[in-house]
Amino acid sequence: MSLAAVRAVPAGGAVVRVAIVGLGAIGREVFRAARGRAGLEITAVADPAFAGRDPGEVAEVGPAGLTVVADVAEALAGGAADVALVLTGSSVSDVVPAIEAAAAEGTDVISTCEDLAHADLSAPELARKIDHRARGAGITVVGTGVNPGFVMDRLPLTFAAACVRVDRVQVFRVVDAAKRRGPLRAKVGAGLTEEEFRAGVAARRLGHRGLPESCALVGLGLGWVFDELRSTIDPVVAERPGVAPGRVAGLRQSAVGIRGGKEIVRLDLEMSVGAPDPHDRIVIEGDPPLDVLERGGTHGDRGTVGTVLSAIPAVVAATPGLKTVLDLALGGGG
Repeated sequence: MSLAAVRAVPAGGAVVRVAIVGLGAIGREVFRAARGRAGLEITAVADPAFAGRDPGEVAEVGPAGLTVVADVAEALAGGAADVALVLTGSSVSDVVPAIEAAAAEGTDVISTCEDLAHADLSAPELARKIDHRARGAGITVVGTGVNPGFVMDRLPLTFAAACVRVDRVQVFRVVDAAKRRGPLRAKVGAGLTEEEFRAGVAARRLGHRGLPESCALVGLGLGWVFDELRSTIDPVVAERPGVAPGRVAGLRQSAVGIRGGKEIVRLDLEMSVGAPDPHDRIVIEGDPPLDVLERGGTHGDRGTVGTVLSAIPAVVAATPGLKTVLDLALGGGG
């Protein structure tokens, strides 16, 4: 986007042209929400699985007057969009082609890629290349979502801003996977044997991507350098509706930041079928101490849609480069 357009968005409410890359479950929800959002215009959609179709029909909201194309570069050709919403892939390498295509057209990128939330952690070399490419192209690239991107990193840091001193941060998130999409239930290993679960974890087919990234973001936001960042994933085996006795109902996963032999950041996540008392809880030890409970927790899918769309104005106004959500102003909108 040109400098003139960047200045126009916050000042004059200029329309931001958006391309959606990926029409999976989240992509379809983003399409539906963006279509009716003031200040946004969907100008292109890319997904090889739906090439040739009207994205409005795919998203079940009626004709949109657009045609889905297979290739990201084709969707963005000629500067068709100001911002590309890349809603595919979990690893940094998965989204590099889309970022390259966006850089070639001067198009900012917001992605739900979990590892991109703090790419320096899992792919530091790729992170440097993306940052260099983004700066050269004058675009901003950021990974965001509910988790990572909000509940277990940005939100606790927001509460920590009210503390004179922070000694330790703990975040607990419990999600009832029975109320979520089928892919999430599969990702947490629901219905598997313990042996199958552990094999899936070893092969990186199971587990929640992005939890270590959230832990690293909390440390980054507080200016803490960890001596070690530990991650664990264990099965939840319990009698739950719809789960055969002795089978896995889901997972418990932790990411822990350690300094001087002490845990200074702990993120604990349970996602399981029939999990009792779903909630998000943030506990900060410090001055003053804080203990904040969100009953029911933040809805993962709808929250992801919200965080992606709310990031658009901040990304449009941001300086070029690979950013984290900590670099962006908090915001929301209709």
